[in-house]
Amino acid sequence: MVGGDEVVTHIAIRRTGPDDVDSITAVHDAAVEGERGRDHYTDAQIDAWARLRSVAKLRAQIAERRFFIAESSRRPVGYAQLDVREAVLRSVYVRPECQRHGVGRLLAHTALREARDAGLQRLELDSSLNAVSFYEALGFVSLGCVDHELGNCVSMSCVRMARCLDGESGQP
Repeated sequence: MVGGDEVVTHIAIRRTGPDDVDSITAVHDAAVEGERGRDHYTDAQIDAWARLRSVAKLRAQIAERRFFIAESSRRPVGYAQLDVREAVLRSVYVRPECQRHGVGRLLAHTALREARDAGLQRLELDSSLNAVSFYEALGFVSLGCVDHELGNCVSMSCVRMARCLDGESGQP
Protein backbone atom coordinates (compact mmCIF):
# COMPACT_ATOMS: atom_id res chain seq x y z
CA MET A 1 0.00 0.00 0.00
CA VAL A 2 1.22 3.50 -0.76
CA GLY A 3 0.23 6.93 0.43
CA GLY A 4 0.47 9.16 3.45
CA ASP A 5 2.23 7.24 6.21
CA GLU A 6 1.62 3.85 4.61
CA VAL A 7 4.55 1.62 3.75
CA VAL A 8 5.56 0.40 0.29
CA THR A 9 5.10 -3.37 0.66
CA HIS A 10 5.84 -4.76 -2.80
CA ILE A 11 7.72 -3.11 -5.62
CA ALA A 12 7.65 -4.36 -9.20
CA ILE A 13 10.11 -2.92 -11.73
CA ARG A 14 9.46 -3.10 -15.47
CA ARG A 15 10.60 -1.43 -18.68
CA THR A 16 8.38 1.39 -19.79
CA GLY A 17 6.77 2.07 -23.12
CA PRO A 18 5.02 4.99 -24.82
CA ASP A 19 1.84 4.30 -22.82
CA ASP A 20 3.70 5.15 -19.59
CA VAL A 21 4.17 8.86 -20.38
CA ASP A 22 1.45 9.96 -17.96
CA SER A 23 2.82 7.78 -15.17
CA ILE A 24 6.37 9.06 -15.64
CA THR A 25 5.15 12.65 -15.74
CA ALA A 26 3.11 12.17 -12.55
CA VAL A 27 6.07 10.67 -10.66
CA HIS A 28 8.42 13.39 -11.91
CA ASP A 29 6.03 16.18 -10.96
CA ALA A 30 5.38 14.74 -7.49
CA ALA A 31 9.09 14.19 -6.79
CA VAL A 32 10.07 17.67 -7.91
CA GLU A 33 7.21 19.30 -5.99
CA GLY A 34 8.40 17.36 -2.94
CA GLU A 35 11.53 19.50 -2.99
CA ARG A 36 9.54 22.66 -2.30
CA GLY A 37 10.38 24.10 1.12
CA ARG A 38 13.68 22.26 1.46
CA ASP A 39 16.99 24.11 1.53
CA HIS A 40 18.47 23.20 -1.86
CA TYR A 41 16.38 25.04 -4.47
CA THR A 42 14.16 28.10 -4.73
CA ASP A 43 10.52 28.00 -5.78
CA ALA A 44 11.50 29.51 -9.16
CA GLN A 45 14.01 26.71 -9.72
CA ILE A 46 11.47 24.06 -8.73
CA ASP A 47 8.85 25.59 -11.04
CA ALA A 48 11.28 25.47 -13.98
CA TRP A 49 12.50 21.96 -13.06
CA ALA A 50 8.93 20.66 -12.98
CA ARG A 51 8.38 21.84 -16.57
CA LEU A 52 11.51 20.34 -18.08
CA ARG A 53 9.96 18.27 -20.85
CA SER A 54 7.02 18.07 -23.16
CA VAL A 55 5.03 14.89 -23.82
CA ALA A 56 6.53 14.68 -27.32
CA LYS A 57 10.07 14.97 -25.95
CA LEU A 58 9.36 12.34 -23.29
CA ARG A 59 7.96 9.93 -25.91
CA ALA A 60 11.14 10.40 -27.98
CA GLN A 61 13.32 9.77 -24.92
CA ILE A 62 11.39 6.57 -24.08
CA ALA A 63 12.01 5.37 -27.64
CA GLU A 64 15.78 5.97 -27.56
CA ARG A 65 16.67 5.34 -23.90
CA ARG A 66 15.87 2.71 -21.29
CA PHE A 67 13.20 3.74 -18.82
CA PHE A 68 12.15 1.62 -15.84
CA ILE A 69 9.06 2.20 -13.77
CA ALA A 70 8.52 1.04 -10.20
CA GLU A 71 5.00 0.10 -9.20
CA SER A 72 3.49 -0.71 -5.82
CA SER A 73 -0.05 -2.06 -5.79
CA ARG A 74 -0.12 -1.31 -9.55
CA ARG A 75 0.50 2.38 -8.84
CA PRO A 76 3.59 4.07 -10.32
CA VAL A 77 5.85 5.19 -7.46
CA GLY A 78 9.16 5.84 -9.22
CA TYR A 79 11.13 5.69 -12.44
CA ALA A 80 14.70 5.66 -13.73
CA GLN A 81 16.12 6.68 -17.08
CA LEU A 82 19.33 5.18 -18.50
CA ASP A 83 21.01 6.56 -21.61
CA VAL A 84 23.24 3.66 -22.74
CA ARG A 85 24.57 5.53 -25.78
CA GLU A 86 25.90 8.36 -23.61
CA ALA A 87 26.70 6.12 -20.56
CA VAL A 88 24.60 8.39 -18.34
CA LEU A 89 22.03 7.61 -15.68
CA ARG A 90 19.70 10.49 -16.55
CA SER A 91 17.31 10.24 -13.62
CA VAL A 92 15.92 8.35 -10.68
CA TYR A 93 12.70 9.86 -9.28
CA VAL A 94 10.50 8.55 -6.49
CA ARG A 95 7.23 9.97 -5.16
CA PRO A 96 7.92 11.74 -1.84
CA GLU A 97 5.63 9.46 0.19
CA CYS A 98 7.51 6.42 -1.15
CA GLN A 99 11.05 7.67 -0.57
CA ARG A 100 13.23 5.82 1.93
CA HIS A 101 11.43 2.52 1.27
CA GLY A 102 13.98 1.09 -1.19
CA VAL A 103 12.22 2.16 -4.39
CA GLY A 104 15.06 4.39 -5.62
CA ARG A 105 17.68 1.78 -4.72
CA LEU A 106 15.81 -0.93 -6.70
CA LEU A 107 15.46 1.38 -9.69
CA ALA A 108 19.14 2.37 -9.55
CA HIS A 109 20.29 -1.25 -9.25
CA THR A 110 18.11 -2.16 -12.24
CA ALA A 111 19.69 0.62 -14.29
CA LEU A 112 23.21 -0.36 -13.15
CA ARG A 113 22.59 -3.98 -14.14
CA GLU A 114 21.28 -2.87 -17.56
CA ALA A 115 24.34 -0.65 -18.03
CA ARG A 116 26.68 -3.58 -17.21
CA ASP A 117 24.70 -5.89 -19.50
CA ALA A 118 25.07 -3.31 -22.28
CA GLY A 119 28.85 -3.48 -21.86
CA LEU A 120 29.35 -0.14 -20.13
CA GLN A 121 32.31 0.07 -17.76
CA ARG A 122 31.53 3.49 -16.31
CA LEU A 123 28.38 5.49 -15.71
CA GLU A 124 28.01 9.21 -15.06
CA LEU A 125 25.13 11.30 -13.78
CA ASP A 126 24.29 14.80 -12.66
CA SER A 127 22.73 14.65 -9.22
CA SER A 128 20.43 17.24 -7.75
CA LEU A 129 21.84 18.46 -4.45
CA ASN A 130 19.22 16.57 -2.45
CA ALA A 131 20.22 13.21 -3.99
CA VAL A 132 24.03 13.31 -3.65
CA SER A 133 24.10 11.08 -0.55
CA PHE A 134 21.74 8.60 -2.27
CA TYR A 135 24.16 8.21 -5.19
CA GLU A 136 27.20 8.10 -2.90
CA ALA A 137 25.59 5.15 -1.09
CA LEU A 138 25.40 3.42 -4.50
CA GLY A 139 29.14 3.90 -5.06
CA PHE A 140 29.13 7.07 -7.15
CA VAL A 141 31.81 9.67 -6.44
CA SER A 142 31.68 13.41 -7.01
CA LEU A 143 33.51 14.90 -9.98
CA GLY A 144 32.50 18.50 -9.23
CA CYS A 145 29.65 20.96 -9.37
CA VAL A 146 27.77 21.82 -12.56
CA ASP A 147 24.86 24.11 -13.38
CA HIS A 148 21.81 22.98 -15.35
CA GLU A 149 19.96 25.54 -17.43
CA LEU A 150 16.24 24.99 -16.89
CA GLY A 151 14.93 27.70 -19.19
CA ASN A 152 13.66 31.24 -18.65
CA CYS A 153 17.12 32.25 -17.36
CA VAL A 154 16.80 29.80 -14.44
CA SER A 155 19.54 27.32 -13.56
CA MET A 156 20.06 24.83 -10.76
CA SER A 157 23.23 23.56 -9.14
CA CYS A 158 23.98 19.85 -9.47
CA VAL A 159 26.89 17.52 -8.77
CA ARG A 160 28.44 15.49 -11.58
CA MET A 161 29.16 11.97 -10.33
CA ALA A 162 30.61 8.75 -11.75
CA ARG A 163 30.86 5.07 -10.90
CA CYS A 164 32.84 2.20 -12.38
CA LEU A 165 30.71 -0.80 -13.21
CA ASP A 166 33.33 -3.50 -13.48
CA GLY A 167 34.17 -3.85 -9.79
CA GLU A 168 33.18 -2.98 -6.26
CA SER A 169 34.93 0.37 -6.19
CA GLY A 170 32.99 3.44 -7.20
CA GLN A 171 36.15 5.22 -8.26
CA PRO A 172 35.86 6.55 -11.82
